Amino acid sequence: MFNSINRIFVDNIKDDKIVFYDNEKPVYFSTYMNDVAKHANNFIKIPNDNVVIYIPDNLYLFYVCFMAALQAGKDIILPALFTPQNSKPLLDTTNYLITDKFDSFDGFNIVNLDCENNTNWQFQDVNDRFLYFFTSGSTGTPKRIKKQFKMLSAEVAFHSNQQKHLIDQNPVMISSVAPYHMYGLLWRFFFPMANGIASDTNIVFTPEELQHKQSIYDKVLFATTPSFLDGITRYQNQYIFQNNCIGIYSSGSLLQNKTSLDAYNMFGVSPFEIFGSTETGGVAGRQQINGPQWTIFEPVKVKLTDNNELLIESDFSCDNPYLMSDIVEKTGDNTFLLKGRGDRMVKIAEERVSLPEMEEKLCEYKYIEKSYVSAITNKDRNIICTVITLNDMGKEHIIKNGRHQFIKDLKQYLLDFFPNVVLPRKIRIVNTIPVNIQGKYIKSDINAMFESNVAEPIMQNIIKTDSGVSADLTFLKDSVYFNGHFPGHPILPGVIQMHFVLMFIKQFFNVETNDYHILKLKFSNLILPDTPVHFELNRINENEFSFNFFDGDKKYSNGKILTKV
Repeated sequence: MFNSINRIFVDNIKDDKIVFYDNEKPVYFSTYMNDVAKHANNFIKIPNDNVVIYIPDNLYLFYVCFMAALQAGKDIILPALFTPQNSKPLLDTTNYLITDKFDSFDGFNIVNLDCENNTNWQFQDVNDRFLYFFTSGSTGTPKRIKKQFKMLSAEVAFHSNQQKHLIDQNPVMISSVAPYHMYGLLWRFFFPMANGIASDTNIVFTPEELQHKQSIYDKVLFATTPSFLDGITRYQNQYIFQNNCIGIYSSGSLLQNKTSLDAYNMFGVSPFEIFGSTETGGVAGRQQINGPQWTIFEPVKVKLTDNNELLIESDFSCDNPYLMSDIVEKTGDNTFLLKGRGDRMVKIAEERVSLPEMEEKLCEYKYIEKSYVSAITNKDRNIICTVITLNDMGKEHIIKNGRHQFIKDLKQYLLDFFPNVVLPRKIRIVNTIPVNIQGKYIKSDINAMFESNVAEPIMQNIIKTDSGVSADLTFLKDSVYFNGHFPGHPILPGVIQMHFVLMFIKQFFNVETNDYHILKLKFSNLILPDTPVHFELNRINENEFSFNFFDGDKKYSNGKILTKV
């Protein structure tokens, strides 16, 4: 039986077993254990019992240092994002930092990773060591969570037994998530290592990278997030994937039914979703090919409060019992349906409103693909706002009838379910709803959308590659930037064109555009309201992009932008 990661290594894995593919080159178990021993001999000299590990770009080195620190008797702090600016709050726990970065982290002692090649180490059980994780921070300041290693060991043991039929096929684990959150650490590192299957150390960022990884391995497991699957399935007609993905794991937020079914059609397997939290570990799982209900994991004991909130007890949880804010409807002895979070119930003008319920009704509207509903304070009163994305039929409808008519029709639809006083007062129609690396909606970014009335163009026929993106755009005539520019002869301002170029750079390439320089800019023709415009954005190198607005032979504008100047 699985007891701890290092024990299962020593008992069950042979020295010539491949445990990693580092930049697609095999790393054998004997090499990994020697590297761990070498660094453990170095880390044991650290006088503090706690260390921060931040090695984001060299995951093999991260895996080595992580296990070495545990072996050296250290508890590990794993910040998802670590910068000189946000590092200071961790100094109350430790001032020792294991990193390969050369930034200046005031107050921290940087542990030297150049150490003697001493592999003489007696491996210890690490079940009593602690790990510090941080919640996503999507709705506020990230919360620090302390978990004992044996809690993750117990969870890996459970999943190892449940997934044995896949493990026996000797796949390679690939992933689009980093090992700095509990889900990523457990599935891309602990799970494969505990079961003697290899893990690819590269993070998959694009569909092309996923295609490449599938092409070089016989069979693969894929640990990912709903946001990554959303992105792939959105362009499902553009990509063909090999039929060698035998399992897909997803966590971080809920996977939409359409995305789950589209992924099934693309890969031949239904994504296995894991519901839980950093505090509780995994609570339940589902594959939507079998329906929307969740099945409670066998080691987890669940009770419902009077408000139908989950109260759980588990060997995976840092506190027992633990009250979750999720409201459920029991459908059987060990199954339930999620009905939303209790902390997303708000009161508007004496009316109680479930934000998840409104999101659900919005997504049932024939023109809407996704929605996120938020309650904000506006002029000393609470109002409901929503950001939505449209399906293909919705895009055609809004281009034909205009934004104002669309919103009018949408509110009329919502009146069948909600009183007028709680209907959304601000509605933003976007191409993509912002999510973090875990696939959770970023509330702060979404709320910032409600502070601006600059409406995004309607985007159709989007084609995304590693080096570029193209789409057909329509700037609707009732958009605010046509008002007064110019009276009786509205045209699209050049500054608005640049605004969206920068927005698309960030949206499609995850490159910050706060600091940029325009290398080249030329306006050739006027863009009029409701005029179909083809847009192309190409990545020349890491920080340089070219763009072009045109329609056939007719050029509207083009240029080059340098970011991070």
